[in-house]
Amino acid sequence: MVKNLDERKKKILHAIIQEHIVTASPVGSRTLAKKYDLGVSSATIRNEMADLEELGYLKQPHTSAGRIPSDKGYRYYVDILMKNKGVNSDKLIKTLSEIAKDRQGINSIVSSMTTMLSEFTKYATMITEPEFKNIKISEVQLMKVTHNKLLLVMVTDNGFVSDKLIGIKEELNKRKIRYINNFLVNKIEGKNITQLDKEFFEEIEKELIKKINLSHHIFTIINKEIKELVNPEDVKIYIGGTSYILDQPEFNDIEYLKKVLNVLDHEDTLKKIIKAEKNKELEVRIGHENEMEEMQRCSVVIANYSIGDEAVGKIGVLGPTRMEYPRVISTVNIVSDILSKIISEVNK
Repeated sequence: MVKNLDERKKKILHAIIQEHIVTASPVGSRTLAKKYDLGVSSATIRNEMADLEELGYLKQPHTSAGRIPSDKGYRYYVDILMKNKGVNSDKLIKTLSEIAKDRQGINSIVSSMTTMLSEFTKYATMITEPEFKNIKISEVQLMKVTHNKLLLVMVTDNGFVSDKLIGIKEELNKRKIRYINNFLVNKIEGKNITQLDKEFFEEIEKELIKKINLSHHIFTIINKEIKELVNPEDVKIYIGGTSYILDQPEFNDIEYLKKVLNVLDHEDTLKKIIKAEKNKELEVRIGHENEMEEMQRCSVVIANYSIGDEAVGKIGVLGPTRMEYPRVISTVNIVSDILSKIISEVNK
């Protein structure tokens, strides 16, 4: 549990964090005395800073330098000191609402929201596709791309579109593809995804092979891809704004930058980053609170978006521990609310 601080220490810690967020440099007592109305002398501020360092809220990167906040200091700031610094919510809400009007399906909405979130926060952002339990397949179709490749397209009743390129060993003529499409339409369209289990696919495979000269190999592939599209093992994560990482002096260390970018380049590691603990509506993980070593100079703000009381997806913003927490948290909350409304609307 974080020990409470007296009012003077709170003001000084708050001022140091505010100054460090802006400058990315160690903060000295003279700077605080000149720029902030703390009501005490530079010498008193210096003594209080020494106490805050001893308590673990500040650290001194170099002997002759000022102090910078520690992870503990940022945690105290987020939990106790931080004041809501509203973003231009009207502009953000208007922009996100326009995205919803122009939507071409849920995939498009989530992708656009990810880009817009990064533009408003100026940090790397992540949004997962929603995971629905009560949806139906409204359309399924196979299309020939080349002699050995087919495109499988599936649309759900809430506007979610999935497509997958399938490699096949034997060429299918137009008549066979048309027959397979009609078969899939009759068997799958209108079905709830919970009905499309292993037994269901085994039955329709037997039935199709009886009616058409089709190799088991082809239907096995179609079967596998449909199951993955309907019930993916890994929910797709959209990521945006990774270039903003380059604007942060914390990532001037090229080797560390490579590690962070490598993490952001793989969905399995992104999934670890964006997972929320204890199903919290909003979570802020600071520095060493992140399990992954590569993320321990970073902070992550994570929120759920929901349909009713059920969380169906996650929103995340990743930046240095010197993140503008009030602005980021406010923006994430707005995006969460709007995305929840949009997803709820299309899922009716």
